[in-house]
Amino acid sequence: IHRQLCLLLNAENIFHSMADILLREEDLKFASTMVHTLNTILLTSSELFQLRNQLKDLKTPESRNLFCCLYRSWCHNPVTTVSLCFLTQNYKHAYDLIQKFGDLEVTVDFLTEVDKLVQLIECPIFTYLRLQLLDVKNNPYLIKALYGLLMLLPQSSAFQLLSHRLQCVPNPELMQT
Repeated sequence: IHRQLCLLLNAENIFHSMADILLREEDLKFASTMVHTLNTILLTSSELFQLRNQLKDLKTPESRNLFCCLYRSWCHNPVTTVSLCFLTQNYKHAYDLIQKFGDLEVTVDFLTEVDKLVQLIECPIFTYLRLQLLDVKNNPYLIKALYGLLMLLPQSSAFQLLSHRLQCVPNPELMQT
């Protein structure tokens, strides 16, 4: 339904409205589940390609306003907050958030969400993020954030996947021209 609404109406307005509604939600478990669902739709739906591009480039007041609105609601779910930071290329903040995960209760559901985030990082939506791993010098917090996710995961298939990805990060000395 949400994807169809985004096709028929302005996707930015739909997400902005949903985020505003979730800010007032008193049932925090429900808000966390909804944020996770909306985040999955945002990151995987072809209908939201333009909205993702708008969020990647936070140069306009509208895109910054949308990011701030989404961020406030996305904070109901720590892993979705990190994925929003990855989408918007706020890698230092993603790293800072991941450092705070050590203070949270790590549950199976939490680890499952981290696992899904690692799977999403390997999807076409995050191709730009993976390519930024080549620029080690200018993206140290991206690499640190990904290593932080790696350290959170138990040794599983997601751990192996992210570990192999990080092994592909070039040595900065070899990349100098």
